[in-house]
Amino acid sequence: MIGFMTARTALGLLLAAIALTPHPPAHAQELPAVARPRFQLGEQVLSPGVAFFLKTHAEPFAVAVTTAHAFELSELAAAGEVIFELGHSGKTVGATNRLLLPPGTPFREAGGSLRDDYLVFALDHELILARALDASPLPPEELVGRRVRLLGIPSQMASDQDDIFGNLVFADAHKIEVLLDVPNDLRGWGGAPVLLHPGGEVVGILEAAQLEAGTYRLGIAPIGGVVQALRFPAAGGLGIPFSRFASDEPPASFDVDGDEDKAPPEIGDGDSDSEDGAATPALLAPAGRPRHDSGPLLGRGGALGTTLKVEIEYPGDEAYIGDPEGAFVAGRALALLGGFRRFDVVLVIDTSGSTADTTGMDLNGNGIIGEDRFGGLFGHTDRGDSILAAELQAARRVLEGLDPRNTRVAVISFAGTRPPELDDNLLITRRSLRPDSITEQGLTVDYEAVERALDRIWKRGAAGLTNMTAGVRLAVRELRGFQGSSSTPDPDSEKIVMLFTDGTPTLPYHGNSGANVRSVMRASGLAQRAEVRIHSFAIGPEALRGPTAAVEMARITGGRFTPVREPGDLGEIVENVSFANIETLEVQNLTLDAPAFELNSAADGSFAALVPIQFGRNVLEVKVVATNGATTTKQVRVNHATGIKSPRLPRALMAARNHLLERRLISLKRGHIEVERARAEGQRRQLQIEIQKEREAAEISAEQQRRKLEIEAGNEDETRPAETEDSG
Repeated sequence: MIGFMTARTALGLLLAAIALTPHPPAHAQELPAVARPRFQLGEQVLSPGVAFFLKTHAEPFAVAVTTAHAFELSELAAAGEVIFELGHSGKTVGATNRLLLPPGTPFREAGGSLRDDYLVFALDHELILARALDASPLPPEELVGRRVRLLGIPSQMASDQDDIFGNLVFADAHKIEVLLDVPNDLRGWGGAPVLLHPGGEVVGILEAAQLEAGTYRLGIAPIGGVVQALRFPAAGGLGIPFSRFASDEPPASFDVDGDEDKAPPEIGDGDSDSEDGAATPALLAPAGRPRHDSGPLLGRGGALGTTLKVEIEYPGDEAYIGDPEGAFVAGRALALLGGFRRFDVVLVIDTSGSTADTTGMDLNGNGIIGEDRFGGLFGHTDRGDSILAAELQAARRVLEGLDPRNTRVAVISFAGTRPPELDDNLLITRRSLRPDSITEQGLTVDYEAVERALDRIWKRGAAGLTNMTAGVRLAVRELRGFQGSSSTPDPDSEKIVMLFTDGTPTLPYHGNSGANVRSVMRASGLAQRAEVRIHSFAIGPEALRGPTAAVEMARITGGRFTPVREPGDLGEIVENVSFANIETLEVQNLTLDAPAFELNSAADGSFAALVPIQFGRNVLEVKVVATNGATTTKQVRVNHATGIKSPRLPRALMAARNHLLERRLISLKRGHIEVERARAEGQRRQLQIEIQKEREAAEISAEQQRRKLEIEAGNEDETRPAETEDSG
């Protein structure tokens, strides 16, 4: 192999030798169009994925193209040079120390998309022992249905190039999807070119893969992103030296904006094995996400920065108010970058047989505290006080705090049935049984339909085992719109799962608790790669005795695990749910120096308040503090006079106003309002302290169990039923 520090010298000698050697006819043998990009960091040699060569109109008439997500720019700066070697023979075909274009944005990063996930290297010399490809000029709508050929470097063959085939099933300006004819070992194929067949023009760059129906659905970056960028090479064609990326962050002028759909998991460089140990694409390990042990249960916490937005939707500035009970104020607050976000929320409900057990509290308010007869063996005295009732009550409280104008909701239930053993006289499979997880309601803004779905779960009741894996995978399918989902995906929404469970997973591997936990962890890895955040609620003593699965699904996806020692407390706990990264929100009348009579701050950042008001001019203020400490205020000026008509209230806000009026009436009837509020606040703080203690204990237990599982996984050859990855 040619040394790294002498690559240019070797190339010069090789070019001279080739110039004196007769060339075979061009059609005699197809030269490879792909190579391994290699560079050296100290004693370590790195080779991330595949690069291919694309024709250009400027010298040296070709560039090397690969994915951006496989490279760290600081590592390129430290290496100083990249050489391109043929995959099997190791012959050097090119070298470079600069990028021709500003680096694209990895699709997993904020603002990234498949179309922008590329690196384009400027080559030092004309290609030798390799050929450059032409980019396809066809628009995306003409590509669907075409046959394609992928060029890569085989891991099991003594060849510099191999190809596989498939059908192009989706294409637009931002992404392309291909279904392979048969599953193939794609380890190390990330960055491979996708060519029309016949024809040979490049239509895209291989970025990701997902299992689907016995083969793979590939996520492809359209070549149009590279072609368009090549019209404006950096420094007039001189390119950007690797040394420019020595700092941790690239120059701001190199940022590439984008808000396109996120894609499936990246294909790795071949260093990792698939979960089944077979020759399947090695999916890149999920990038670590920040833990959120405080602040809002949902949303992105402080990760989105300190930008706070507050909008007062009602009343308008300088409006005249005639309502004697006070001024109704409504709006929305979010801590974010960019515009107000949309949310997709899936409520995942455990309906296994153990959720029929009672909570020890009078949840339905009928004056009877339900009891389990002989441990539940002979039923229960009050079904309305069961754990399932607590889950559904909590789900409804979450729903009450959402705004259908910006938040869609879906409902999924999960339990599980162990299929009977097969024999000659009993031909039955799991497919003939009821699914372990059911989409009760796809993503919708029709909250009445969501209520009806919760009613159906209640009517059907609790039964069966616990297949958490099925619940997690189905939630990801609905949120991402994968094949078989009943929901229309929203590529720009923040995707949230709230999973309620009272136990530990007992399926899909009946009798093997370690395998079941690892199955949940694999499903959670799929969720993380699909940009889905899971918040788990472990309800009751049994769930907290074995919390590993619930803790891990939250940890892996960057969500939060919440222990609920007393099932009856679940409803109160979920009232603190927030999507909007808001720590506190206050509404007051500055003119009177008086806070709102009643205030409701919803999970998605929407708020409504009933504020005291005096005759004449009043200044009303909304003050918001984000979870990262950022603070902002918004004011509106209103005028109060008796006998005048207040501005027309939008229909969407009528329910919120009526709810506040009802609460105000109840508060006035009860009396001693401040005393009760102080007592309630004290109870809430004590509950938070207890939850934190439970969380710390559960995480310690989960860490111990996770280490044990890792040891077990290394010492046993586990036989697993088929687990398919949803695809995007």
